[in-house]
Amino acid sequence: MVRKVKGSYFLNRAEVVDYLMYAHGLKWCNTRWSNAFVRITFETDKGRVGSIRVPAYKLPSSKVVRIMKDDLDLLMG
Repeated sequence: MVRKVKGSYFLNRAEVVDYLMYAHGLKWCNTRWSNAFVRITFETDKGRVGSIRVPAYKLPSSKVVRIMKDDLDLLMG
């Protein structure tokens, strides 16, 4: 479930994939750990393959690592 903390939305890895597929029109999208980051590999509907690394956050009282929606939007352009 998406969490809102101090005006920012935090998504778990499954929600990140759903959000990127819908909001950014991707054909496919994968996530995996890369040190303290989550690496997101994707292909756009225009055939461009790309990869970004976004910082991972662990919110208080939760064991689930999340990604900030604002970081995704900034890096996806």
